[in-house]
Amino acid sequence: MKVTFDENGYVNGWCMVGDNGGDEYDPPEDFDAFLDNCFCYKLSEGKLVRDTEKEETDQLEEQKSSLRVRREKECFSVVNRGWIWYSTLTLSQWRELRNWYIAWLRVTETMTPPERPSWVDDIDTSRIPLTLGGLF
Repeated sequence: MKVTFDENGYVNGWCMVGDNGGDEYDPPEDFDAFLDNCFCYKLSEGKLVRDTEKEETDQLEEQKSSLRVRREKECFSVVNRGWIWYSTLTLSQWRELRNWYIAWLRVTETMTPPERPSWVDDIDTSRIPLTLGGLF
């Protein structure tokens, strides 16, 4: 099998048939695991070996990336609604929303998405002022 490596020595491409410009190596003993995630394999003493530490780090980064996508969709679409929407909130709702937002900002540290406030999508729009003067 022909294998190419990145600048850190990890597999970044391979092929069994044809030529990808890589060098010839025997498939690793744990070939099924290699098929699942070849990018955590590197060359050691002429053999392809699995770096479990890199695999765990890559999996953690993938989870964080997924949480960032969720934060973009679930959180930012709420907190970026603008002053008209915010003018309908009670003080306790505003505080709960603030805590929820801060929890989302820390989600890649805690790895736990916060629970969405139940009232977020059920705001009483009759409280929206008809004019700017209604706010002051």
